[in-house]
Amino acid sequence: MKIIGILGTQNQKGLTAQLLDEVLRGAELAGAETSLIVLEETFDPTKQDEVRRLGKKLKQADCMIFATPTYFGNISGSMKQFFDHLRDYFVHLTSKGENIPHLFKGKSYVSITSCYKGAFENTLAGITDATFNQIDTVMSQAGMHRAGEIVLTGTFQMEEVPAKKREEATALGKKLVERVERGGFTLKRYLQLFGMLAVSTLIVMGIQKGLQTVHFIPAEGFWINYLVFVIIFFLFLAGMLRLVTIHNHKRR
Repeated sequence: MKIIGILGTQNQKGLTAQLLDEVLRGAELAGAETSLIVLEETFDPTKQDEVRRLGKKLKQADCMIFATPTYFGNISGSMKQFFDHLRDYFVHLTSKGENIPHLFKGKSYVSITSCYKGAFENTLAGITDATFNQIDTVMSQAGMHRAGEIVLTGTFQMEEVPAKKREEATALGKKLVERVERGGFTLKRYLQLFGMLAVSTLIVMGIQKGLQTVHFIPAEGFWINYLVFVIIFFLFLAGMLRLVTIHNHKRR
């Protein structure tokens, strides 16, 4: 199994780079073949030969690890440039102008980021969410599935990644081989989906019964109750999915 780390920062010995190194080390311990691409050193988007060379190398990977600090609430410039110039490898443009997965479809990816803000502020405000969302947007359109993510907060004047976070990164690297081989949509996700639907249905039925008790809607009448159930279920599920979408990233 081949795992490639892609570093999108000028500081090759910085905290984001250290996290990436730990994940790659963990993957090596699990038997994976790893390599590192430092965008600031090896990627010149103005040279098409380099773009093709990099695209060819990434095609051989089973998993890509994208490591970028959070700058101004988003990914670094070098990482954005990387995504833009390798767009034709990630997606294919149809005759209708729609993006569909292309050469990396079915591969896995991991997102790593860091930010100056502390864990408490990031937990409340989601400073790093935009960084993860930007990567997820590209990867979802490319047909790739997420195998993990790591965030390091409170990095202002920090020089070394804390031991606990290093252990987390190494552990993720060790699990990558299994996660990549297992694929994207696992039994766990099916069970999570079933649980979400079961809980949503139960809550909506309770709301509908309450509305019937206060005579807001009739207790009898199949179609009116069916219509009310569908509307309430849609609103409730839409809200739940929105909540999950906003808070499905690591924040500390």
